[in-house]
Amino acid sequence: MTRKWSWLAAAFTWLACLSMVAAQPLGHVPVRAISVAWGSQPLLNFSERDFVDAGVVAKLQSGLPQTIATRIYVYTDFDRDPVAISAVSCRVVYDLWEGGYRIERQTETSDRTLSVKALEGVIAHCLTFQNHSVGTPATYRNIRGSDVYFAVVTELNPLSQDAVQRIRRWLARPAGNELNGNAFFGTFVSIFVGRKLGPADKTLSFRSPAVGVPP
Repeated sequence: MTRKWSWLAAAFTWLACLSMVAAQPLGHVPVRAISVAWGSQPLLNFSERDFVDAGVVAKLQSGLPQTIATRIYVYTDFDRDPVAISAVSCRVVYDLWEGGYRIERQTETSDRTLSVKALEGVIAHCLTFQNHSVGTPATYRNIRGSDVYFAVVTELNPLSQDAVQRIRRWLARPAGNELNGNAFFGTFVSIFVGRKLGPADKTLSFRSPAVGVPP
């Protein structure tokens, strides 16, 4: 085979692989119910209690700092960039002497430190979302009547400190839900199908069913 035909064969193989990836997102991402209440923007309600298994409990009770980072994306379809994103970062330290947890919880709108006695408190503050807003009213103004999907990624101790710092810097910005220039958020295919989530001690990712934006 000549070099020209070898190059063409490689190109066709690459294009075929891209087509396969683009065609598979629905079947490869777990679907979970997320309750959505609409006002001028969506308010989400869901729990990730099942994220906490024996391994996570052992990490959280080790006395060493642990990071639980959650990103919530909004997509109008599965092959475009997200239209909005929200993030929650929790730095959790278990006090071996006092027997409680210290949580530094950061979102787009708040940065606070809490103390809780039991693991249930960590779940409540870091893995339970009640009336959690994603985006601004302007985000949904131009997509009224369209379907959107909410996609969630939660990681325990993302090993890339750069990724953790970027999330924290993004959360500290006044316009925290603007996506311009934040390429690390990625597309649905790259994050949820290509699994380019980065190494972490544990990762949970899923999407919601289609949800209609009120007209």
